[in-house]
Amino acid sequence: MKQQEAVRPEGWEIWHGDAYEVSSEVVRGFSRAVRDSSVPYGVRGILPADTPIPITLLAAPMFDAASALVSRAIPNCNLSRIVHAAQQFTALAPLRIGQRISFGARLVSHVIKANTDIIVIDVTAYAEGVPHLAAVITLAHSATGGPEVDLDAVADLIMLTGTGPSDSDAYTAVGD
Repeated sequence: MKQQEAVRPEGWEIWHGDAYEVSSEVVRGFSRAVRDSSVPYGVRGILPADTPIPITLLAAPMFDAASALVSRAIPNCNLSRIVHAAQQFTALAPLRIGQRISFGARLVSHVIKANTDIIVIDVTAYAEGVPHLAAVITLAHSATGGPEVDLDAVADLIMLTGTGPSDSDAYTAVGD
């Protein structure tokens, strides 16, 4: 049975329809990572449909929805100079395993003080056309101070799957 595609509500600058699915294994993995005792993450088998879903499960995809607005507000934004200042969640309705989630994002404010951009973004997660989780994300970006960081040059030093720094070219190279 094909699920109905998410309808875009009014008022969102960015809309990501059907961008995420709340699956049993996603809930289990996230709950294990954050040690959420309300989810039986250590039990084998499919989680019950009424398993409580941690609201912070959607923090990363909500932040992804907000990132497009940051790039519009700060052209050529240097990601190494962004500080995630605050994030507040408001649960509007419980999430359930099996729901497909859509995200709407809008810029609430953008002020510049002391060469620092302060951006506030609203993001709401929808399931079945109904808002389930709202977030207010506050970011700060400084265009001054500190050395410039070449993110492409640093990419090879990023931790890969918890194994530590790795030369990504060597890591992905195919042997002769």
